[in-house]
Amino acid sequence: MKLAICSRTDRPQAIAAAADAAKRLRAKVEDVAEVTLDAPTLARDVAGAQVVCVFGGDGTMLRAARRIAPLGIPLLGVNLGRLGFLTGTSVDEFDGTMAEVLAGRYTCEDRTVAQATVTRAGATVYEGTALNDVVVARGAQVRAIHVDVRIDGEPFTVYWADGIVVATATGSTAYAMSVGGPLMLPTAADMLIVPVAPHLSFGNAVVLAPDQRVSLDVLDEPARISVDGQEEEDLRAGDRIEVRRSDVPARFVRTSTMRPFLQLLRQKILKEGDLAE
Repeated sequence: MKLAICSRTDRPQAIAAAADAAKRLRAKVEDVAEVTLDAPTLARDVAGAQVVCVFGGDGTMLRAARRIAPLGIPLLGVNLGRLGFLTGTSVDEFDGTMAEVLAGRYTCEDRTVAQATVTRAGATVYEGTALNDVVVARGAQVRAIHVDVRIDGEPFTVYWADGIVVATATGSTAYAMSVGGPLMLPTAADMLIVPVAPHLSFGNAVVLAPDQRVSLDVLDEPARISVDGQEEEDLRAGDRIEVRRSDVPARFVRTSTMRPFLQLLRQKILKEGDLAE
C-alpha cells in the first residue's frame, strides 16, 4: 500500500506535523511519500497512492481538492486544530484514524466539483475547478454589476447585484450560506445559484440539477471571478463564465469514528454542544 503525506510549504506547523506522521507511518507502511501541495511534480509524486493525507485546515483542503481530485485519489484531511467541515480528523486522532484506513475499514465519499471556464471573444482565457464555489462579483469600484444568467442555454434572468455565487453542495455552508443560500448535504450532486445583494432583481437561490449548466455573461466592468476564494482573475464586459459539474468528483476518506456532517453542523453553525464532546 502506498500513502502520500501532503502539506503546504507556507505552513511550518503543518510541515512539521506531516513529517512526524510520515515517520510513524513508515513503521507500518512500506511506501510513504512526503509531498508538498504546490510542487509542480505533485501528480507524479502521489501516483499510485491509495490515500493522500492532507495536513492543514479547510483552506488547504480546498487547494488539495483542486489539484488532487482530478487524479481520482481519495483525500484525508488532517486538521492541526479544531475540526472544520472538510477535514476528517485531527493530528491527535490521526494514528487512530489511520489504523482504520490500514485495516481497510473506510469508505470514500464523493463530493461534487464545479468546472468553470471563462471565454472572451470566443477564446478560453481561464479554466479552473472549485470544491466550494465560483463567484462572479464586482471589481474595485463599489457598485453593482449586471450579469445575464442562462441555464442550459435558456435565458433565466439578468441580475443587478454585487455578485453571483455558483456553489456546490459542499460550498453551501460557505459564502453561499452567508448571503442567504440554503443548506445542502455535502454528498448531493446539485449546485446552487445565489445572488449577492441583488437590487430590483430575483433574490431567491436556485437549485440546479446535477447535469445542468449555468452561464453568466458579464455586462459591466470592473468585475472579477473568484474560485474557492483562492484563485481570482479580472473579467471584462462581454466575458462568459460557464459552470458545470465536473466529471471527476473529489473523494473524501470516511471512517466510522469521524464526526457526521450533521453533528459538525450543529456544533459549528447552530452552536449546539462542544466539538470536544
